[in-house]
Amino acid sequence: MRIVTCALLICLSGIANAQDQTTTPSTTDPSLPESDTAIATRNALQFADSLTRANFYAEWDTYMNLSAPSAIKYYGGKDGFKEHVISIHYRNEPKTEEKPEKLQMLTMLNDIETWQCVIEKVRESWDEGRGKVKTTTYLVGESTDNGLTWKFIDASHNSLVNVIYIMPSVFSKLEIPEGKVVYVDEVATQEAAQAEQAAKAAAAKKKPVVKKTK
Repeated sequence: MRIVTCALLICLSGIANAQDQTTTPSTTDPSLPESDTAIATRNALQFADSLTRANFYAEWDTYMNLSAPSAIKYYGGKDGFKEHVISIHYRNEPKTEEKPEKLQMLTMLNDIETWQCVIEKVRESWDEGRGKVKTTTYLVGESTDNGLTWKFIDASHNSLVNVIYIMPSVFSKLEIPEGKVVYVDEVATQEAAQAEQAAKAAAAKKKPVVKKTK
């Protein structure tokens, strides 16, 4: 009787475990559908990549099509906006050895079918006098069709204060960082000098004090 009871308990335990495995699907299963956020993120990065490449290769019709209508309106229409974008491009024109900017999603928010995001873009260039330069700026994107298609404004073209005027629909919770420029070689030199000074200071503290004999 004890043997039958133990066998029954083992069987019931196996059934319970099997039920738990079927009702709790694995999040890593590639056959499961993508979440809305994952789809929106992938699409936003694809559209942003097209925008940055259009700017890099001076393909202005493509750039205009991927820009937010509110930005075009802010500069008085297509002609004014195009003139603004081209002037900024040639003010700091990419060199032939450069590559299009690298992109990374920072923030993705949604309100029903409207999605907005902030994408970091990093440009690596070379300054003859100061060496390697790393410039970080940001794109603000908006989709009104549940993350399928995207339009952007480049926050680096204006001060962050103006972003709300250029894109009045921007979410109040959407945080847009300040852009920055880092001269990589100069930073490396400064860090090496600081490390050397710290090492010398540490060595001086460890150096034994020689007592004078009377």
